[in-house]
Formats: sequence, structure tokens, C-alpha cells
Amino acid sequence: MPVQMERHNHSFGISCRHLQFTPKYRRKVFRNDVIREMCRGVCSLIAKELKVELVAVEFGHEHIHIFLANCKHYSDVQLANRFKGRSSYGIRRRCHDMLAVYGLGNSFWSDGYFYETCGNVTAEARENYIKRGQQRHWIVVDHKGKQTSLARFTK
Repeated sequence: MPVQMERHNHSFGISCRHLQFTPKYRRKVFRNDVIREMCRGVCSLIAKELKVELVAVEFGHEHIHIFLANCKHYSDVQLANRFKGRSSYGIRRRCHDMLAVYGLGNSFWSDGYFYETCGNVTAEARENYIKRGQQRHWIVVDHKGKQTSLARFTK
């Protein structure tokens, strides 16, 4: 179902973001159902606090995709900091014993993150973003016959 446009006093439109975070050392923590559901619940709480729409939360074994809508009042940095900081605290606090086996130390997420703005996020669009995100996490660009390898999206 497409996201509804948002109306303000002097504006009308839609603002969607796709964020992708990776746990420290690319540990496959999201194979654990309890950790995965705890992360989904914390992300839902954060979205409610920020008054943004959480369109979807999808998981790979070692990363998370978060799709947000109607978040025009926040920059990508603000969204990433809020979601990473608050979710790390909540997950480590509630799942401390389960996380001990992964050797994450005092942090849950790696330092980097991936972000992009996206149009109206439908189920098909989410699937496309996730499939693309499941591939290798770097891009090779061909500029006039020269191949350049770009830096990794996430650490």
C-alpha cells in the first residue's frame, strides 16, 4: 500500500528514507528471532516518538533495512543517529545475555550506515531496495572505460 502524502500549513508532499544498519563486526545477530523482534519493536517506538511513519523493517542475517515516510523534519544524519543510538541501547539492555555470544562489546551497530531518499515506498519498491542491498556492498563504476571501485556503503 503506498504511503499517504502529508499536509502541513504551507506544504504538501511525501518524504521517504531508506536506512540500512549493520551490527558490529557484521555479526549475524538477526538469525535470532528474539533479537530481530526486539529490534523491530524498538524501531516502532522510535518512529512513534519522532512522529514519522515506519513503513517497513526488513532483516538480512547481518543487517537491517528501515523504510520511513513523512520524515521531512529530520535529516538523514538525525534519523540514523536516533535509530542507531536508541535501538542499540534498547536491544543491549533487553537481550544482554543473548548478545554475549556474539562478542559485540559495548556497542551494537557498526560505525557506518547506508541511506537514500526514495519515492513512494510500495511493496515492490521495498523488495527492489532489499534485493539490491543483499548484493555486495560496494559499486564498481565505469567512467569512459575506466573501472573505479567505490568505498563500501557500510563498515
